[in-house]
Amino acid sequence: MPKFIRKNLEGTEYVHITTHGIAEEYIYEEINEKKEIRKLILENQEKFNINVIAYCIMDNHLHLLIKFKETKDLSKYMHQINTSYAIYYNKRHNRQGYVHKGRYCSQIIKNKNHLRKAIVYIHNNPIKAKICNKADEYYFSSYLSFLKEKKDEIINIFDSENQYRKMHYENKSQLEYLVDFEKISNDDANIILIEYLRKKHITIKELEKDKEKLYEVCNILKNKYKVSYRELENITKVGREKIRRLLIKNMKV
Repeated sequence: MPKFIRKNLEGTEYVHITTHGIAEEYIYEEINEKKEIRKLILENQEKFNINVIAYCIMDNHLHLLIKFKETKDLSKYMHQINTSYAIYYNKRHNRQGYVHKGRYCSQIIKNKNHLRKAIVYIHNNPIKAKICNKADEYYFSSYLSFLKEKKDEIINIFDSENQYRKMHYENKSQLEYLVDFEKISNDDANIILIEYLRKKHITIKELEKDKEKLYEVCNILKNKYKVSYRELENITKVGREKIRRLLIKNMKV
């Protein structure tokens, strides 16, 4: 079970969860596969005393924003949907073995503003992936069902339906959506790096030669987003020892 940073939010808890296919395989690529995992996500809520506030099912990963009271309930819920889906997927593709990439990643939501950003980020994932232009165009997210079925949550979280729609359609950088997360996934760390390179008008190859910019982005990822040296090496293509020395050297200056 993942390690949680316990933080209460008005007597309850919210967590943003991501799961990926093993070796980044497209385990939800087909429409029937997306329908199956969505069915498992929704039908197991009551059984485990949790409330799925938002979700988005992509081809190789999914996002869940869950409201829960007991960590054990959340753990059992995730075990149930992942195990059930793995059985379904292996049978469908006549294969054996693991389907998901290790443990799911969990990020405790800190406050109301963070909660809003997480929901918007989840629903806008298909836009980020250039699958569609608007959140309401993607069939396998909770954007539309949130509008239809969760009126109380819209008022509690976004204050109004207009605010809910407005926050999804504002032209914000992905970096802003990620700003409050405790620890981010490799995919999200890569998004931050790409955004940084775009703003600085440099390439990934040029970054390695520019120690000032390399330090700046690695310092942000390491200290603000808790990205490990191994993960930094993976996304920047710069050796982890070189990054470590650069960060330590600048700390002493």
